[in-house]
Amino acid sequence: MALRQDPPSALSRPQHRRDTYSMEGGPSHAADVAEDLEDFQDASEEHASSLDLQSAFQDCEVAIRKFFNNDLVGAMNLMENWRTTSLYHSLGTAIFEFIPAMLTFDQAQISCTLNALKVSISICNQYRRNYTFVESIGTIIKKPNYATYTDLEAHAELCYAEALLLQAAMTIMEGEDLTGLIKGTIKIKTCYSSYKECAKILHKKKFDTEKSRLHFESGVRLGIATFNVMISLLPPRIISLLEFVGFSGNKALGLAELEAASKAPGMRSVLCDLTLLGYHLVICHFIGAPGDLQVCDQILKNQLKVYPESVWFLMFKGRLELMRGKFEPAITTYNRAIHSQDKWRQFRHISFWEIMWVNSLTMNWREAATYAHKLIEESSWSRTIYSYSRAALLLELGDDITPNEKLQCDNLMRNASYYKQRIAGKSLPMEKFVIKRCARYQAQGGRLLLPAVELLCLWNMFGIVVKNERRAQAILRLIETTFESVETENPSWMGPYEADNRALVRYLHGCLLAALNLPRLAIDTFTAVLRFKPDIKEDTFLIPYSIVEMAMCHYRLGEVDRAMQLLLEARKKYSGYSLESRLHFRLHAKLQIVKNGELDCLSKEAETKL
Repeated sequence: MALRQDPPSALSRPQHRRDTYSMEGGPSHAADVAEDLEDFQDASEEHASSLDLQSAFQDCEVAIRKFFNNDLVGAMNLMENWRTTSLYHSLGTAIFEFIPAMLTFDQAQISCTLNALKVSISICNQYRRNYTFVESIGTIIKKPNYATYTDLEAHAELCYAEALLLQAAMTIMEGEDLTGLIKGTIKIKTCYSSYKECAKILHKKKFDTEKSRLHFESGVRLGIATFNVMISLLPPRIISLLEFVGFSGNKALGLAELEAASKAPGMRSVLCDLTLLGYHLVICHFIGAPGDLQVCDQILKNQLKVYPESVWFLMFKGRLELMRGKFEPAITTYNRAIHSQDKWRQFRHISFWEIMWVNSLTMNWREAATYAHKLIEESSWSRTIYSYSRAALLLELGDDITPNEKLQCDNLMRNASYYKQRIAGKSLPMEKFVIKRCARYQAQGGRLLLPAVELLCLWNMFGIVVKNERRAQAILRLIETTFESVETENPSWMGPYEADNRALVRYLHGCLLAALNLPRLAIDTFTAVLRFKPDIKEDTFLIPYSIVEMAMCHYRLGEVDRAMQLLLEARKKYSGYSLESRLHFRLHAKLQIVKNGELDCLSKEAETKL
């Protein structure tokens, strides 16, 4: 996951611009923006001072090596001298500004990134193929002659598409309402059109040098493939709208293009590797689709030979080990990533987040809560989620919880909502969910049923824990013990939420049984959840979530029609429940699995284990 953290304070910029990589607003930031614009205006009048394309390629290749060797300052410094005249240096500068903006969501850094992107786009427009009004009309009747493009014009079009894509992301993040989303969407449409132009150039033009062609090809493949993969993951309603305005998504084609580009010698091949790792290890896990761990393993082996201490590849290596159920090696690798560099604290926070879940999967609740506390203290991405997570983990200690820890839980639950935030004008769905859980905690006299296990389930961790049978059985025993306690003791503290709590325990039980590849037992358990539907007061999400899980159990039993019927029922019949958008992404992935006759991720894991 991409975490939002406090701005990095240690990343230095060249002395003549500013002393530290400050993301704060104010005079220094304004002076930098003014200097950028003055430099750019001077550059507009002096094209002759720009760097030639081959030299720009060489600088960018060196900057990429520095970047992935954790020399972030060196990479930025290399871009500095030509950032207002060279296509690739201006784009490189914008990318290096973009990364911390994506990691922090800091408004000052977003503004700084947008200014860098404006400079980059303006430089691209200077070198892109320009048409007179008459020529523009002519291109409507007759296709442009792409063979006549110069190498510089071709690369300007590619850099323009890349800068527009980054600008669209920043515009959406900066906007606090629908306007930002609309502006970003328009930019994405223009960007997509530009990438399609680049694809035509690639097939029609003969490049001056092989290196120029290779770098151009890797950029085109990266852009077109990423669009195809990302669009293919969206729910049907959104896809229909996007296809209406000209977008299309073909996941198989996109992944094939990414793999081909990652093996080619182009400048952007390493970015293709990162995209593949992010897709298979993060996105697939989130949506419940099967990721190709062998592809990830090969990529990481190759890249770690070149960049053995790269925080990027160490992070993904830790993630791969986690996905394979290798919990102790995962913690070791994440700790290596933590100590590999000290410029961007965000990577420490991502590692803390991952280690927290590894410890949760081993039921080391107190150690997991320690990492949640570190996140509360150091990270500002979502203190609401961190606060609730720490409280939930401590509550799993049961009778072993100390009076001081119980007091901490009370304070965390009481204060979690104070940190609620909005990103891109929207509240975070998981924040809204945990705030409801905090209110439930107060209403139930300081009690919740299996709060940390529920978080494991919601973050799709059951599919990971089953790869370690001993750990999976331990969590199963905890769920079953809680189930028996609720059924036999009939606790009075549950009050009006009795049906919600009983349904929740059954839902968690069914999800773990399904992950353990016991579909018939899981179906019986989910059926029991559905019986509580008329009496559930708040946790209405349990019904559509249970239906989706039940559908995949029927699919594993070979009952494809029944699976499809249940998935469509969950999609069309239910709305307005907690974490709805999350389920719709997973629903789309499950529907594709059933339609294409694929193994879902749990069945694939079981087959691999056998």
